[in-house]
Amino acid sequence: MAKLEIEGLCKGWDFPVIDRLDLTVEEGEFFVVVGPSGIGKTTLLRLVAGLERPDAGTIRVGGRDLTALPPYRRKVAMTFESYALYPHLTVFENIASPLRARRLPKSQITETVVAVAELLRIEQLLNRRPGEISGGQKQRTALGRTLVAQPDVFLLDEPISHLDAKIRHELRLQFHTLEELRSVATLYVTHDYAEALSLGDRIGVMGHGGLIQVGSARELFQQPQHLLVAQHLGQPSINVVEASLASSGDDLKFTAEGASLTLPVAGPHRPVLTGRSAGRITVGIRPQHVQVVANGAAADGEAVVDATVSIYEALGAAGILVAESGGVRLTALTPPNAIFQHGEPVRLALRNETFLYFDAESGRNVMVA
Repeated sequence: MAKLEIEGLCKGWDFPVIDRLDLTVEEGEFFVVVGPSGIGKTTLLRLVAGLERPDAGTIRVGGRDLTALPPYRRKVAMTFESYALYPHLTVFENIASPLRARRLPKSQITETVVAVAELLRIEQLLNRRPGEISGGQKQRTALGRTLVAQPDVFLLDEPISHLDAKIRHELRLQFHTLEELRSVATLYVTHDYAEALSLGDRIGVMGHGGLIQVGSARELFQQPQHLLVAQHLGQPSINVVEASLASSGDDLKFTAEGASLTLPVAGPHRPVLTGRSAGRITVGIRPQHVQVVANGAAADGEAVVDATVSIYEALGAAGILVAESGGVRLTALTPPNAIFQHGEPVRLALRNETFLYFDAESGRNVMVA
């Protein structure tokens, strides 16, 4: 079993980029690491590939310690965001280079390269050199070279980030069924939350030098353990309201930036406020849970906010409305046929059972054990 095991991995320069990171990727598992640019995702891949030496920790594949081995002895294949193609070789020769290193028969090399090129829709470019093709075509060439390598571990660094939307969607579908990727441990990094949710058997959200939360797409989206997880998974991003809370019978009254609302959050949806942050909390409200409503009283478990339209974007499948109320800015998703004008008054309905509550200091979800 050639699973990838990382324990206590550390790497830093002026500050720790990777700090005591632990991760196990099983054989045949497609594990996606997602996080903003500059958080250390590529550094993690380079450490596994042997292109960087860790300050501490161990890296094992199939039980074999790779930590001190040079890259050529690790049997891992990596696709770089920067392509890393040989400029003097053709697309065919670049893709074929791992096969030629294994001294495979010429006919087998040709058959394999052509099949991968057809999969990636670059078969018409096989006789061109990297300087004669586009950035997206270079990215597909680099991905093709990785796919033919037959390693113990695949390392994919934003491999489809430079492709147009149509091809990116097609390749995401291919990644679900590619035998080359699904038969070994694959570690895939991206900043694109939709890519992560679509592809990952499991997903790790990276931040603070490690993985803040690991789980399925459903677990991370519905039960984020940290505010950073909630902010990174979703587009438009989750509404974040810094608030002061006080009990009012079975209700909680929260005040934010001069706006005061009374929300019925009794029972299982009531946050527990303890410690130094008692009375202060960060409320997360996803845009799909903010509804534009006509004039009228609030329904049970609902608060209605009077607001003013700041921005409205009609995006075809849905609209994105940004409105302000008492200094609080809220984003809502609207039906595709909705029309709003700047400065127009609107009423927004917020349902308490959809709220996420995070500790004001640590960012931890106070509703998750």
